[in-house]
Amino acid sequence: MTTTKMILTDSNFMVFQGKMQKLVLLAVSSLVLCVPVVSAQGLVLRLLDADGAPLPGAVMELLSDTSVASASTGLREARIDQLDKEFVPSVTVIVAGGGASFPNSDDILHHVYSFSQAKTFDTPLYGSDANNQYREMFDVPGVVEIGCNIHDWMLAYIYVGESDLMAISDDVGVAQLANIPPGQYRLRVWHSRLDARQNSVEQDIVIEAGRTEELELTLELARDRRVRRAPSANRKRYR
Repeated sequence: MTTTKMILTDSNFMVFQGKMQKLVLLAVSSLVLCVPVVSAQGLVLRLLDADGAPLPGAVMELLSDTSVASASTGLREARIDQLDKEFVPSVTVIVAGGGASFPNSDDILHHVYSFSQAKTFDTPLYGSDANNQYREMFDVPGVVEIGCNIHDWMLAYIYVGESDLMAISDDVGVAQLANIPPGQYRLRVWHSRLDARQNSVEQDIVIEAGRTEELELTLELARDRRVRRAPSANRKRYR
């Protein structure tokens, strides 16, 4: 296993690297052999904010000149629900050429739209009785910000990737990929609160056969400028 720590400072990385191998004992015909454990190569990325707190909801993508998204990848179809006046999940990854549906699990109406450069669409006002009618294709790589025209605080992001080697950081700030073909890659990391002048953070990495690379990355984020959720005092159906 290779462990590397990276800290982003003025778009530069400081890198510290060490190596470690596990050993196990195998008994074969009364002989004891000491051999290394070789696991499929992978990548574990731990993301932190400037205060050292775990950073969920960040996307990592691995790109290479030879990587091609598999036609059978599970990242070609996404489902973004509308539940309790929120998009669930708030961050989704799909491969370019994939699609996403927008079911409404609330007992009120929603109006989903996006004006993003990578994808523009606008659904009519609809409820749960029309859940099978609204699906969009996403052919252009990039980030698609989606909202609800009725509930301004509803916000979600679809990261449309060039590769199927993508993952989203969890509640403890960890994103991970397994069974990555060995080779040289460009690691791209995106978060919705990265500085507007910096769409993503990128760094070259090497995935070695039989090794799991561990990286730690600190991101400088802009302030959270989301609209505050409104109280549900109005009982009209679109509220």
